[in-house]
Amino acid sequence: MSANFSAKPNQGEMNPVDRADYPLANSERIQLMFGSCAIEVLENDPGIRVSSLYSTHDGLRTNRTFAVVAYPEVIEHAFREEHDAIVKGQSIGTLFKERGWVLEKHHEYFGEIDVPADLFSTGAQALDRKSRSAIHVYTLVVKKQDSEFKYASIAEIHNPEFLRLHDLVKIYGPACADAGAHRDRLDGFLMVVESRIKALGAVKFQAQQ
Repeated sequence: MSANFSAKPNQGEMNPVDRADYPLANSERIQLMFGSCAIEVLENDPGIRVSSLYSTHDGLRTNRTFAVVAYPEVIEHAFREEHDAIVKGQSIGTLFKERGWVLEKHHEYFGEIDVPADLFSTGAQALDRKSRSAIHVYTLVVKKQDSEFKYASIAEIHNPEFLRLHDLVKIYGPACADAGAHRDRLDGFLMVVESRIKALGAVKFQAQQ
């Protein structure tokens, strides 16, 4: 299952890719940096979604982010329609923003992992097998009017050609220093992330504290 979408900054506005205060969705950042972005949903169970966010250039597809999303046990009526569209393959961040929700990322962890070449690229563009990739774990909170909900726990593993750990530090600033203080609370979710990656035969999870 896949979906295509686009995102463009307002005319005359500073490039959002370089702005720490601009609440870009990951898909928007890929679109702005590489000119295209699409999602392939690799797994879509009631509680978990595994997806690849990729760009395409000259007919060659390159995965920019591998994402694991853990949905809440209870889907609130307030965002049921949005959730149904997301389950069908839509971008989480882009869809919520298009429907008038304000998004907040509550950062939980920043680190690095070793990945094999075929996690992100194929053919001649395959990355060196010793490459390390940044991982970002956060809770996505959605707000509208006076309502606020936790939507999902999300882990994003980024292609080094897209974002490295120092790029995340630049984007999120002090949040990077604070995230990880209570990493032990994430052990269950990190195990889920590891199992999904291993199921694809892609990577041995080696997140650093």
